[in-house]
Amino acid sequence: MRRVIVAFQSVFLLLFVTACGEPPEVVTEHVRSVKTYTVSENAGGNIRNFSGKIVAADSASLSFPAAGTVAQVFVSSGDKVTANQKLAVMDDVPFKLDVEASKAELRKAESTANEKIGEFNRSKTLFDKGWVSQAALDQAQFSMNAAQEEVSYKTSLLSMANRGLNDTTLRAPYDGIVGQRLVQPNEVVAAGASVLILDAEGTMEISISVPEKIISKLKMGMTAAVTFNVLPDVVIESRVTEISRVAGAGNIFPVKVSLINPPSKLRAGMSGDVALTTDTDDREFGFLIPLSSVAATEDLKGAYVFVFDPITTTLKKIEVKTDSARTNYIGVKGVHAGDLVVSAGVSFLSEGQKVKLMSNAAQ
Repeated sequence: MRRVIVAFQSVFLLLFVTACGEPPEVVTEHVRSVKTYTVSENAGGNIRNFSGKIVAADSASLSFPAAGTVAQVFVSSGDKVTANQKLAVMDDVPFKLDVEASKAELRKAESTANEKIGEFNRSKTLFDKGWVSQAALDQAQFSMNAAQEEVSYKTSLLSMANRGLNDTTLRAPYDGIVGQRLVQPNEVVAAGASVLILDAEGTMEISISVPEKIISKLKMGMTAAVTFNVLPDVVIESRVTEISRVAGAGNIFPVKVSLINPPSKLRAGMSGDVALTTDTDDREFGFLIPLSSVAATEDLKGAYVFVFDPITTTLKKIEVKTDSARTNYIGVKGVHAGDLVVSAGVSFLSEGQKVKLMSNAAQ
């Protein structure tokens, strides 16, 4: 019995020492990702909403310089392409025949020119001996010069034929995305007819139509808030970059608004809504922020927002005074221009909480 007790004590001591030697369990803190909205738009003024469609800031209509039959198209709408990538080719047999014909014409012209050069040299020798007149020498020189000019002309025609042959291959002028494919193989196209629409990747604008009674209230560089049905919870900051000086049908002026850091999910042709503050008046009340950024205090008598501190990557809880809501936005006092306010999931956050920003691509 004594031996059993001693053995039990030894096992207990061994387990105690082993437990004491184990390192403490490391608890990894989960860092929440948050969406933010940059405070910029003054709440005073009238908010106007316009519908529009996304267009690429840089877009090119690609075509073949000469008429012909499309042999192959290697891309489709939505494909990403790189600069100098082969996009389509035309039936090049007629153009190869033009090259061969131009080469034959050039050889003929070169042969004639060599003959005229020989005749001039002989006339020059005879003239030096006094056996032919100056008029005969001048005629020989004139014929030689004309033959040499013919060679230059035929050389140019050959260069044009080679260029026409090279132009049967359509290549991308820059990196981008195929916006539209307008032709099919074996289709006959006219010279300069659009074959593909190529949109530059990355830079996007939304095109809107503004009535004449409002156009004078817009100015270049003014900020805008843009939303899309495909990303209902994302408000994209934008700026007016183009205001037409010429009205279209119905006295409507085309206006373009550039999207700042557009999400990767957006594509040319998607519809969106643009909110513009057209003027400022005596009702100025702080700044406009998304309604989803504001939460009520526990006693329901106040409101607060969370502002992201990029230096400490933590949140600061700020009480705000609110005004009336306007199309998914609300005017508040207590924030400042440039503040990054959390725009979603506010009720799940706390003062001093460490977070990280959610990229537009993730949104």
